[in-house]
Amino acid sequence: MKNLPYRWPLFASILYWLGFIHLMKRGKLLSGKPEEHNFKPSIGTFLMRKGEERLLKYCKKHIPEHQSDIPVQVVKAVDMTSEKMRQIRKELLPVLIKGGANHWRAINELTLEFFENEYGEVEVPAHSEPNKVFDDNGKPVPLKNFYQMSWVKLKDVINSIRNNGEYSVKAIEDIMHLKGDYLVKTYCKIDHIEQLSDRKFFSKKWYYRKLPIGKVMSWQLFMQPERSHTLWHTEPGDNFFIAAEGSKDWQVVPPYYSPGMYTVVKDDAVYHVSKVDGRERNDVIERRGFPLYKYVPKYSARVEKGDILYLPNYWWHTVTNVPGHHTISVTFRTLSALNLEAPAFWYLKKTDPKCNEIRRKVLKHGRLFDEDMAATLYAFADEKNDLVKPPRNI
Repeated sequence: MKNLPYRWPLFASILYWLGFIHLMKRGKLLSGKPEEHNFKPSIGTFLMRKGEERLLKYCKKHIPEHQSDIPVQVVKAVDMTSEKMRQIRKELLPVLIKGGANHWRAINELTLEFFENEYGEVEVPAHSEPNKVFDDNGKPVPLKNFYQMSWVKLKDVINSIRNNGEYSVKAIEDIMHLKGDYLVKTYCKIDHIEQLSDRKFFSKKWYYRKLPIGKVMSWQLFMQPERSHTLWHTEPGDNFFIAAEGSKDWQVVPPYYSPGMYTVVKDDAVYHVSKVDGRERNDVIERRGFPLYKYVPKYSARVEKGDILYLPNYWWHTVTNVPGHHTISVTFRTLSALNLEAPAFWYLKKTDPKCNEIRRKVLKHGRLFDEDMAATLYAFADEKNDLVKPPRNI
């Protein structure tokens, strides 16, 4: 990504990432939850702390504290060409394609009533979202506030959504494959996504023959009440997000600025989550111990019914429903080429046994499974959670 708003000192960034990788691989928690980062002193804690100190010193001297959100580039569907999309992907930039999925059946037919009638008895991994806003006490927000899950019949989730209750479903995949992939084949257009991801272009490159770059490897469903909010997080794979009902406000951040996102150090690299609750003011976030966050440039977009948002791999994102309506969305994740702005995440993914196990399953079956997602995406859940094992000591 050539046109970053600014770049941090290289040496400080290297110190941070060396410390982060060391803690991911060898860090030992003395006590508490992973997000509390109460690690046994080591070369990893030293390097990470020194990197953060140097970055903060640089930002205080050279970077303004408050920065307005940068609008995500918007392209009308009729103006989006293969060449334009290829250039956007090459620059590792997000883009909002207005009305990009208006011709999909999903946009007018995937409703709460449809899912209640067709899939109401199906049990799905549902979130319970208290979404409590915590006191300004200088401590990190407990992540279990956002990551509690249990198996619930979809009709009960839908009833909760209608009443703006706590239940929602996020990134569930198994339901998309029921009845011979009925939801995807009937209401979505994978060929359209693979046209945007340039699957055909990559398939002609000899060095990509063993890796199906641009191929859709995951399709997931989201159903959320009006009150829903998703914390800052990032994951591998290019993301094509389609709003079928309702609207969402997105904030996104390039992976280059990950040191300012205060990534939780844990024992797998499938999914990364921030310790920051982006709904809070910068001064509250700083008192919780995250002073770099206010210097991080943020891009924003409102994704409305029928729009497609393209997000390159490892871009951070936090998402909030626009008041007034629940939301139904589908997202398609494609296998992506290396993002040079996120080398540490890429290295950790390649050397993580859990990531490699999931990767082998995806390449074999052409899809993700809810059991894998639950065991990795939500590793911060309450120990009483009946879907996820307690986090391992790292």
